[in-house]
Amino acid sequence: MTGRTQTAHSIPADMSMNGFAKIITITALMAGVSLTDVVAADTLTVDLTHTIRPATHCASGSLYGLTETLPDINEMVAPLKPNVFCQAASALSSNQHDFGDGFVVAERLRGTTGSVQFLLADLLPQWPYQWPGQKKWLELVEAVLKRHEESNLTNIDSYVIWNESNETWQESNGDFLKDLWEPTYRLIRRYQPYTKIVGPATSFYSRSYFKEFLTFCKDNDCMPDLICWHQWGSGGFIAAVEDLHKLEQELDIPDLPLCINEYSASSDYEMRKYEGCPGYSVPFISKFERNNVESATISWWFPHLPGRMGSLLTESNERGGGWWLYKWYGEMEGDMTMVTPPNDKSDGLDGFACVNKYWHTASVVLGGNYVGDVDVVFPQLPQWLQGKARIKIERVTWEDKDIPVDGTDLIDEYETTLTGKTFTQSVKVESELYAYRITLTAIDVPRKPYKNTIATVPGIIEAENFDESGQAISYYDTDDKNNGGEYRDECVDIVTTEAKGYAIGYTQKGEWVEYTIQVEETDDYNITARVSDAWELDGFHLYVDGKEITEAYTIPATCDDWSLYEEIGVSTAHLTQGKHILRLQIEGSYVNIDWLKFKPAQYTNITEVLAFAERFTLKDTQFYDLQGNKIATERLRPNTLYIAVQAGQSKLILIKQ
Repeated sequence: MTGRTQTAHSIPADMSMNGFAKIITITALMAGVSLTDVVAADTLTVDLTHTIRPATHCASGSLYGLTETLPDINEMVAPLKPNVFCQAASALSSNQHDFGDGFVVAERLRGTTGSVQFLLADLLPQWPYQWPGQKKWLELVEAVLKRHEESNLTNIDSYVIWNESNETWQESNGDFLKDLWEPTYRLIRRYQPYTKIVGPATSFYSRSYFKEFLTFCKDNDCMPDLICWHQWGSGGFIAAVEDLHKLEQELDIPDLPLCINEYSASSDYEMRKYEGCPGYSVPFISKFERNNVESATISWWFPHLPGRMGSLLTESNERGGGWWLYKWYGEMEGDMTMVTPPNDKSDGLDGFACVNKYWHTASVVLGGNYVGDVDVVFPQLPQWLQGKARIKIERVTWEDKDIPVDGTDLIDEYETTLTGKTFTQSVKVESELYAYRITLTAIDVPRKPYKNTIATVPGIIEAENFDESGQAISYYDTDDKNNGGEYRDECVDIVTTEAKGYAIGYTQKGEWVEYTIQVEETDDYNITARVSDAWELDGFHLYVDGKEITEAYTIPATCDDWSLYEEIGVSTAHLTQGKHILRLQIEGSYVNIDWLKFKPAQYTNITEVLAFAERFTLKDTQFYDLQGNKIATERLRPNTLYIAVQAGQSKLILIKQ
């Protein structure tokens, strides 16, 4: 519900959900009886080899979860890696709400994974919405669209044309589909051809309502990009999805992506207090992930508390137990995998899982309206996870939405050897309000050169041919995808060059890549690099076996758009014969690096020419040419000037003590 006065929704007879199971659940909770006493289930099957889709944290948003000032973005929002927040399209005193303006929120979310979904019905006052007539309505919507057009925001996800039309649209307003939906759809498409349109956003799924809506949209070419309703209780979600897919087949409509822009344990008054509760959130997330929901937002049952991210934060804006659950969710990077619960059409025991082959780790989060012992069964494990591994089991507690929780609890941590056979981890679920996480991490992962080919020095080391061992072992990248999309299926960002080769790009400060190298002879080596850079503050460091061999080198701009590459001198380093690990570490973001070249140094002679003023102390001094190549290191005597002489010619040098 989004209005100021909220009441429980009545459920019609044709609603596709297990109403009886829902009644049992609510009755059992009110009586203090666990659903375990009704349905016994103690096995959760997690197939880490069956990936279902990339991790997007689809269910991590909330309705009116952010305001103009709340909460702190860096401390409370960014760590959750959120997806979509449903916000008012405008926040004036004449609107439904005078807080949480979607444009302001979108601006606050810059630099995070979060985006904003605009709820257009909030342009109107009162609850149910006071319809101003079609002409005035379209003027209000057009003002929002113009504001969108004039903004430079790139994180506006979608437009919800109306909210809970099955309850808030009055017959006296006219025909909902002809007088509101279709003309608003056309207006949005005129200004925003590609921004997603969401509908009908009803208060629950009803086959008869959706059949009428989809039939009209098909006949009048105004089909939403996302099909949407509000889900109260996770137990009825699967039946609703199954019925929707049958309806789409009957109407010869492709399966539409799903949006659940309000979800919570129930619309029943006694159940609203579980908003954001870890145990009751797990089955929602689990079912949304398995059924390809594109975005879902937690409800807003407490109108006096906007900006609490669906009760993940307490009334005093502290982290609650729900915040820690969604942080676990946000930490899932890679691919979501298949989890089979004992009963998918209930709000009981369920779980969601993710694998990250680059990090050599997998995790599963479990919970639900269930208390008792659970066997989490992994029937098969990916090859990269087999071998020595660390198993970690954690818990997040919850007592009340307004009681802060300082963090998660470590239950157990141990090392074992995983094989291709079934692995089972037992977990004791102590409360239906809690959630649990099991993390499996491969350890002692062997390092492998790219394609088992060791780079040799002297020679050229292609930047894109870093070792294969994975994230935090042979490289570190700040996100979990190859943003350049070229050459290798790894986290490191790889782009093409103008010479039809490859380079690492989209670099961020702190990232690094490593190479296994074979130095053929102990010697001093001049190092050059082929780079492209549009800024003058970018650079990198080089290390061998963990020891710095160059200072942070700042790269001059080579062009305005990273399209041109130049070979530049970096430094001179002394390397010893044998096998080593070379690390290239980024010190300034957004430099593209094609390759590094190591060439034996050819030193010029340092010749004393005349006595000079007292300028140098008696210590080792480094000589460089203007290309940055080190010429020599000499112990200078006081009162002496030195210059470099090569082939009988004087050469300008830089002297560094």
